[in-house]
Amino acid sequence: MTFLFSGSLLRYVGFRRQIDYETSTLAIALRVLFADYPEIEGILMNQDGTLRRSLRLAINGEVVHTDLSQPLVATDSVTIMTAIAGG
Repeated sequence: MTFLFSGSLLRYVGFRRQIDYETSTLAIALRVLFADYPEIEGILMNQDGTLRRSLRLAINGEVVHTDLSQPLVATDSVTIMTAIAGG
């Protein structure tokens, strides 16, 4: 599976737009990502292990709301998007 990053999140992953892992679920992929890039965990996750409301994860273009146990295959792309607010 492939994580895709853009914008302000790039600084937390060494400015890599794409990071590939071989994992079976989104939850495992996130754990491996956090082991490699510890700073991004606090940006993406709440203290209770849930995804922050200011972010969206999309697997192959479909937004994942709270089910981080969703299975993944090698060809899946997980895009992490930050919400933009302002006036």
